[in-house]
Amino acid sequence: MALWFFGKPLRSRLAEKAILMNDAPPPEAVEEMIQNAPNPVAATLAAWNSGKIVHRQVAIRQSPRVVPKDEASLELRTILRSAALDPDMNVREAALAGLQDWKDPALTALASAQIADCDPQVRMLGLQYFKHAPAEVGVPLIVPLLDDGDPFFLTMSLKLLEKWSGQDFDVKLGDTAPVQNEITGLNEFREGSHATAKAGAERAKGWWSKHQAEFNPVELEVPLEVRAAMTPVPAADFNLNTLDGRRVRLSDFRGKVVLINFWTTWCTACVSEMPELIELQKRHGGRLAILGVSLDYVPDSHGHIGAHAAVEEQNHSNGHHDDDEPNAAALKRVREKVARTVKTRGINYTILLDEHNRAGGRFNGGELPTTVIVDADGYVRRRFVGARSLPVFEAMIAEATRPLAASARR
Repeated sequence: MALWFFGKPLRSRLAEKAILMNDAPPPEAVEEMIQNAPNPVAATLAAWNSGKIVHRQVAIRQSPRVVPKDEASLELRTILRSAALDPDMNVREAALAGLQDWKDPALTALASAQIADCDPQVRMLGLQYFKHAPAEVGVPLIVPLLDDGDPFFLTMSLKLLEKWSGQDFDVKLGDTAPVQNEITGLNEFREGSHATAKAGAERAKGWWSKHQAEFNPVELEVPLEVRAAMTPVPAADFNLNTLDGRRVRLSDFRGKVVLINFWTTWCTACVSEMPELIELQKRHGGRLAILGVSLDYVPDSHGHIGAHAAVEEQNHSNGHHDDDEPNAAALKRVREKVARTVKTRGINYTILLDEHNRAGGRFNGGELPTTVIVDADGYVRRRFVGARSLPVFEAMIAEATRPLAASARR
C-alpha cells in the first residue's frame, strides 16, 4: 500500500531529476516534466535555473501556462521579464509573448530595450511589441528611429508610425528589403534603398514637426531588479570529429570568441550564409574561431540521414529485410557530401561532424541555420535562428569581446 501511495510522486521526482541532469533532452520531455510535476511552478523554475539551453527555452514557454497572470509569483514574473533580454532570441520571443499574455506593465519598456540591439531581427521583435502601445506612448518612441541607418528597419518604423498617425509616408517594404548579391552571395541592400527610406523618414519628420506639441516626452527604463535577475548562460562543452578525423572540443578555444553554426548540406539558407562566415573568418581569424557543425547525420522525420534514405530502407526496397544492416553506406555518403560542400564553397573555417546530435541537442540546433556565439570565458552571448548579414555578425563579435555586466556573472 505504501509503495502504491508514494510510487507516483517518487517516479515524478526521479523523472524530473533525470531530465534536469540531461544536457540535451527533447523539448517535449521537459514540457512533460513540468506539466506532470506536483508543483509545476517549482519545476519551471528548476528548468530555468539549470542554465541549459533546451530547459530554459521550455521553461519560458511554459511560464504563462502553468499559472494564471494574476497568480504569478514575483520570482516567476521577474524571471520572465529578465528573459526578454536573454542572449537566446528564442527565449526573448517567448518571454515577450508571455508578458503580453500577462498584460505585464513592463512589456513596453522591454520592447523598447530591443531597439538598441545590434541584431535587426531583435530590433524588429521590439517593433512587433511596440504596436500594442497606445499612440501617445508609441509615437514619441518611434520618432528617434527616423534617423536609423538600416533602411528596412527604418521602413518598418515608418509603417508603425503610419498606423498611429493615419498618414502615408510613401515607402514600401519591398523597396528596402535586403537581397542576395548574385556575385558574392552576400545579403545586401539594393541601390536606392537608403535614399527611399530616408525620403520617407523626411516626410514623417515633416508630419512630426506639425504634431509634436500633441505628445508628451516618453522615457522608459527597464526595472533594476529585472537586470539584476539576469544570469550568464554557460556554453555546454562538446567534442566532435573534423572531416580528417581530428577530435575537437569547444573548450579548446577558450580565450577566443567562438561562433558555432549548425547547418546541413541540404539547407538552402545554411549554404547561402556561408559567404558571410567565410569573410568573417578572413577578417577576424586571429580572435575568432568559427565551428560549422554539420547535422547531416541526424535523421529527419522520415528517418533519412543527410536527406538520403538509410541503408535499411534501401534494402527493403530491394527485397532485403535485415533491419540490423548498419548505416555505414549512408554515413559515408554524408561525409562525402559534406566534404564536397566544403571544397566547392571554399570554406575556410573548421567543419565538425555531429554524428549523434550531441552538440546540436545541447544547443537545440535543429532549426536551421542556428548560430551560437560564445565569448572567451565560455558564456553564450547570442543564440539565434536564421541568416545574418556580415555587418551584423561583426557587431555581434565585437559585443562578445566586451565583458558581461557584473550582474550577469553572479
